Amino acid sequence: MIHYLLDIYFRLRRSIGKVSFRIRLVYSRAAGHRYRRQYLRRGGETIIDRKVKKEIKAYCRERFGSAAYWPHLAYFTEIRGEFIKGWIPHDYFTHVLEPRLNPAAYHNLGDMRTRDHRRFGDFAIEPLFVFISGNFYNHDCQLVEKGEVLEFMARYDNTIVQKQEFGFGGKQVEVMHSSKFNPDLLKKGINYIIQPYIKQYPVLSELYPHSVNTFRVITFLRKDGNVELKYALLRFGVNGIKVDNLSSGGQCLYFQPDGTPSKIGYDTYGHQVGERHINTGYRFADLQIPMFHEMTEKCKTAHQQFPYIRLIGWDVCINESGEPKLIEWNTHRPSFTWEDALFGPFLADDKELE
Repeated sequence: MIHYLLDIYFRLRRSIGKVSFRIRLVYSRAAGHRYRRQYLRRGGETIIDRKVKKEIKAYCRERFGSAAYWPHLAYFTEIRGEFIKGWIPHDYFTHVLEPRLNPAAYHNLGDMRTRDHRRFGDFAIEPLFVFISGNFYNHDCQLVEKGEVLEFMARYDNTIVQKQEFGFGGKQVEVMHSSKFNPDLLKKGINYIIQPYIKQYPVLSELYPHSVNTFRVITFLRKDGNVELKYALLRFGVNGIKVDNLSSGGQCLYFQPDGTPSKIGYDTYGHQVGERHINTGYRFADLQIPMFHEMTEKCKTAHQQFPYIRLIGWDVCINESGEPKLIEWNTHRPSFTWEDALFGPFLADDKELE
């Protein structure tokens, strides 16, 4: 009897899983249509006729097993100005490919930010304190009393950054003077990391001074065990916002693998925003980052330590002295949608994705 009930249970789970998968695909494809309409409403003129649509669907059928994956690739085609074989549609990447490359069991690796300084050494920003399970610890994971933390903050007399461990999109990050830090306002059941505020590389402040402008570096673990750079974007704030996240209204600039910036900036949907920063007037093509190669090599070396995950998004700032410093790393849903459309294809070799 018990075996019979267990068999029914697992069959129901599989059925529910299949239905859930189909619903998520339908929702994602509807989003693809919506993004395309939004793009065209902003003044774009469609380049997709019956011939191009047929070509996109044939590619989807051949590579992904279904022509139904075409909506996001139609959007990609609009913003790129042509259809390119090798692209990965967003719905396929999110619901089929990424779970295979980055198993769900390891998604929390990158979210446990209170451990980054112990994982990555000097590449990570050393915290002033971490707050874990209701207690404060120093960077060596030694227990510290709340009174000692308050005394330190009074002496420190500088700007600090307070982050929730599993925050997303910069929305759980607070920047304050150390004298304003109040441990009693930390939420119960949430871990925090308290870091020094990074003064960024001078040219990045010239670009936009109100946020710490960070690079999103995407690395990929090849089947042979080597790690390669897929792409790098510099994200920056606009219009007075204090964070650079695209989801919070920031913009970005693509960098070639040799460190050369693109002439055009982009918003969170991949729309062009011009050749200069909207507020400072800084010309994007003039941006020079001498330590670009050092930064990408550090990301590749760090990825070698975690072969469980094949695609990682690294958020890196360049400090005042020109040192690349890891802000956080993303093992779940690293950016890979319109970036592939505008600057890829980055994952065109199916043999590498097996």
